[in-house]
Amino acid sequence: MHGQGCTRKGRKERDKEARREEKFIRVGLEQREIKGICLVQEMGDEVERRKEDDAVRVLRGNDEREKDDDHSLVPLLPGIPLAPSSRDPKPPRVIFVLEKASLVPAYVGRSYQILNPDEHADFLRKKNMNPYDHRPDIIHEALLQIMGSRLCMAGGVQVIYIKTVHGVLIKVEPHTHIPKTLGPFCAMMSQLLQKLSIKARGKGEKLLRLVENPVTKYLPLNSHIIGLSFSSKKAVRIRDYIGNICNDQSLVFVVFSGLPLSAAVCLRRICIAVERQRKIL
Repeated sequence: MHGQGCTRKGRKERDKEARREEKFIRVGLEQREIKGICLVQEMGDEVERRKEDDAVRVLRGNDEREKDDDHSLVPLLPGIPLAPSSRDPKPPRVIFVLEKASLVPAYVGRSYQILNPDEHADFLRKKNMNPYDHRPDIIHEALLQIMGSRLCMAGGVQVIYIKTVHGVLIKVEPHTHIPKTLGPFCAMMSQLLQKLSIKARGKGEKLLRLVENPVTKYLPLNSHIIGLSFSSKKAVRIRDYIGNICNDQSLVFVVFSGLPLSAAVCLRRICIAVERQRKIL
């Protein structure tokens, strides 16, 4: 009997220990499940926070772009105010017509050349020609003056027409490269009179070409034509004269000096006056 009682007690104790271990295991599993749930919740919260931060950054970036677009944040130099932007359309460009250009071609030796008193003095003497009537340097200097002006560089020149003493009308594009020296210029004009046009290298654009007369059919309808002559009895100041002309008229270039001036000097004064009127710096 005593042995059986001990056995029952041992079984009860083993059952209690087994229950304790089972309870301990259950508690451990529940704690792990709780920790896993908490970890998942924390990860979800972290993802939500990152999404909110990204959304805030996007909104801030859009706000900064809108501020930049609205205020046009341009760094200003101290003491130099920013000029107000003008939405007015650009005024019509200027057209130059150069009359009585001395571009006289002739066969000298075996080549077709533009007569020049510096190079063809003997030829002119034999033909009894006045050397002062053969001055290609005048039209050469006139073209250099126009092409080198700020007016032309700013795109203010539409086209240049040249009418020779023989009535040949030549159209010159304002972006044409004019040789700096007289010799290559005469060679270019001689080639033009023979081939009727000169094209840009690598392109089909005609920079110089012969066109039909009269020149008036190529001028805009609202053109304000200004003729220059030193023999006129009326003289005006070109700066004041051009300043009173409306900007919506095309200038086709009366008199601003009682003394005869070279073509280059006249054109320089014209370009400066137009540049000041149109505020070309």
